[in-house]
Amino acid sequence: MNSMNLKQVNDDYRRIIDSAINPSAREQNDRLKDRLMELNFTMHGKPFPTFLKPLFVDGRQRKYLAYVTNTIMNCVEKVCDLYFSRPDLEPFFEMDPLERQLADINPRYPRRVINARLDAFLYEKGLKFLEFNCDSPCGMGWHDQLLKLLAELPVIQQADDQLGTWREPLLPNLYKMFQRKVRQVGLPEDVTYAIVADRESSVRYDLELIVDYLHKQGRKALFADPRDGEYDGNVLRMRGEPVGLVFRDAIQEFTSHMDEVKPVLDAYRDGKICFINPFSSRVGGLKCVLWFMTDERTADLFTDEELKVIGETIPWTRFMREGKTLFEGNEVDLFPFIAKTKDRFVMKPNAGYGGFGVTIGRSVTQKRWDEVVEAATRESWVVQEAVEIPTEVVPEFTPDLSWSRKNVNINFFAYDGEFGGGIVRVSDSEIINVHQGGGLIPICYFGPRG
Repeated sequence: MNSMNLKQVNDDYRRIIDSAINPSAREQNDRLKDRLMELNFTMHGKPFPTFLKPLFVDGRQRKYLAYVTNTIMNCVEKVCDLYFSRPDLEPFFEMDPLERQLADINPRYPRRVINARLDAFLYEKGLKFLEFNCDSPCGMGWHDQLLKLLAELPVIQQADDQLGTWREPLLPNLYKMFQRKVRQVGLPEDVTYAIVADRESSVRYDLELIVDYLHKQGRKALFADPRDGEYDGNVLRMRGEPVGLVFRDAIQEFTSHMDEVKPVLDAYRDGKICFINPFSSRVGGLKCVLWFMTDERTADLFTDEELKVIGETIPWTRFMREGKTLFEGNEVDLFPFIAKTKDRFVMKPNAGYGGFGVTIGRSVTQKRWDEVVEAATRESWVVQEAVEIPTEVVPEFTPDLSWSRKNVNINFFAYDGEFGGGIVRVSDSEIINVHQGGGLIPICYFGPRG
């Protein structure tokens, strides 16, 4: 079994799908979709796209994935510190005065980024990180629910038996992180956890699945809107329940309702709750972070080991500003160079999310590319060297079984700076994101646990 390679595992799994009877692969796929709807596995009321096939990864590669994730998270922390220690760099981080005010609140525990997701392309030999979500990454509840539903299917059970495959849930590591942070701020371990987001949030179900998991661990937990708080100067209550940990969604859900969320913010400032993520974490999710990691002028921030990992895993990235820089060892004038070599690059809004605004040079006309480059003279954009997009063949039923090639990216979660597992997003588009209609499948390791 240890000698199996990726191609062999994928070929063997395809044979399992093709030969499935009583129930057939199509019947199992229909059952999976029915169960997803029964459990409200939806976004904006629509079924969450998934496929009857995980992304297979050699288990021996897991140790490497954990190592580079942990290393990059340490680098993210160093770049975040620049915002607070280098006033001359502050404009690049695009924090308005209100966000800066919130970011200055002391969380009373180490690190600025506690819950993060690093988005990457995975290849048989290595990976490339594309961007980081350090403010409010989602998908953990959906992922673990999907693992349970897949584990009920005969084709997955057969793969586990014949191919020695195994999967990792995310929520146990999230829960361990919650417990550690509560201890670090000096609160009792039995505090109630509040998982908070706008009550109309498109990711509400994902967060409610976290609440369900915590209940199964014997933990008191609830879902609440950040506007549901009441604070008497000593105890924060959410929906009438005293809480000690608040796990938040997007920063905009606070900055858009400052008066209504004041009880939660006051309790946070007073040190009465453990608050995750601290608002300073938003700095780590800006695209310019990858520029600071790859620009020769900031190399002294990092150790030789960190620079090696950065060089292997992060594509060349620059903040779009007038002037000279190095590309492949040669000095170039950034704006004219990017304008005339569009097929080699991707442009991204510095503070963008959800794939919105991402422009892939090889996929647009020169006219459209020129418009984006021109916009970068007035707005904050980064440019990144384009890398090969990995693909995966997945089964589809329209209505008969067929195999279709999709674009995939892999997304690694880090809890308190430590690797905590990953998810995979699948799309027909080169911009692979659930907000752009992409689907979700799990990682499935084969062979020994690295």
